[in-house]
Amino acid sequence: MIGKNKEVVNAIQEFVSTKRQENDIVNKIIRDDVFAILEKQCVVLYYPLSDDKVEGCHIIKPLGNGVEQFVFINTTKEVQEQTWTAAHELGHVWEVDSYVKHMLNRYDLNSEDLVNRFAAELLLPQEIFHEELRKRLIEYGYKGPKMQEDIMVRLVTYLMNYFCTPYKAIIRRFIELDYIDEDAEETFLKGFEGQRSLYDCLIIENQYTRLGTVNRACSIEAVEQDINLLEQNGIFSDKKIDRLRKMFRLEKAKANLGGLYTWGMADGQSDKSGN
Repeated sequence: MIGKNKEVVNAIQEFVSTKRQENDIVNKIIRDDVFAILEKQCVVLYYPLSDDKVEGCHIIKPLGNGVEQFVFINTTKEVQEQTWTAAHELGHVWEVDSYVKHMLNRYDLNSEDLVNRFAAELLLPQEIFHEELRKRLIEYGYKGPKMQEDIMVRLVTYLMNYFCTPYKAIIRRFIELDYIDEDAEETFLKGFEGQRSLYDCLIIENQYTRLGTVNRACSIEAVEQDINLLEQNGIFSDKKIDRLRKMFRLEKAKANLGGLYTWGMADGQSDKSGN
């Protein structure tokens, strides 16, 4: 686990700090602003897919005389999950894994672990996370060391809404920042998942507007244009082009229509975001 390796964590934090400066990211808490940041770095396709296992993917493909980066985000997921996926894929676009491996000469490190920790450092900044957690525990009257399940659910739900991130990322952050042991993760996850009714009540009771929302956004025009461009340049086979058009329910492009390229998983260059 990367979370206990200070050298690796410091390298990722330095990377995040540098990228914040380079891209004029002023807000300490990014939340769903991550979508705008990602859109400045690559072509982003938002589309609802019924396959619950697909969260998003990042693809690099030759286009014309150069290469282009594409990110797909499944908009059937709730907004806080889409936010995490966007941050995760941004880590791939910015190649945080290559940066850390080269900087530390640690090519044994797992790229997905590095990218997930990047997403955590970007969306869940350590000092603010500590402060918000501390304030909530005081408000809930927590005395420790044992935490009642309803307090845990209230705490996780509050932090989910505050940072606009999924519950798995919040609980993983507890481990990364030494609030709970690694072997307690499954207990926390099952405890939270078993309190869905309380979670739903908390969203309504506290007006947690960032949670429980599914924005089925669909950038069809960009998809059409991208597919047409891929076809014209002979980058994908006719069979793959037809499959993409069927997937996105598009008719064969005639004039100013184009197509997808963001969703090219058949070439094995995609990855699923880890929560």
